Amino acid sequence: MVKLRQAGFTLLEVMLVVLLMGLTAAAVTMSIGNSGPKQALEKTAQQFIAATELVLDETVLSGYFIGIVVEKDSYQFVYYNDGKWNPLEQDKLLASKQMEPGVVMNLVLDGMPLVQEDEEEDSWFDEPLIEPSAEDKKKHPEPQILLFPSGEMTAFELSFITKTDRGPIDVFVVGDALGRLSLGRPDETR
Repeated sequence: MVKLRQAGFTLLEVMLVVLLMGLTAAAVTMSIGNSGPKQALEKTAQQFIAATELVLDETVLSGYFIGIVVEKDSYQFVYYNDGKWNPLEQDKLLASKQMEPGVVMNLVLDGMPLVQEDEEEDSWFDEPLIEPSAEDKKKHPEPQILLFPSGEMTAFELSFITKTDRGPIDVFVVGDALGRLSLGRPDETR
């Protein structure tokens, strides 16, 4: 009797090929994953969009007014309760977000920069208003962007900017009054 050997691959050979394919795919993914500053800024902007959309949905469901306080190198979400704005601290995703070193933010509200050059320092009132202390401002910060229970929000344009040896790189997040957020300006082509 002659034994015929069946043609095909053994399980060990198939597993070895799958392992090699997996290692090759991982190497390609890691080399592509090394993104530049533009991709890092886009990722930061997309995280801001995702968190803001989540909070906007929460305002519609809960009926609370929520705001976003934007500083040069950080942003945080605050909610209105008992006549004061209080930071959202109990939620890790929505806690104060610090930018990476070298990344700054610039906020423009309704087509106007946040700090305008022609603003007057003098009060319109005869009596000076009592300025809140620095500790009180930190404890109850005033938001620049408001998110309303109707699903609307303050229209804004927020740019994330970093400087490289080739010049500044910026990524824009645009929010309109109807609560829609987009990465980049509407007139830009991607």
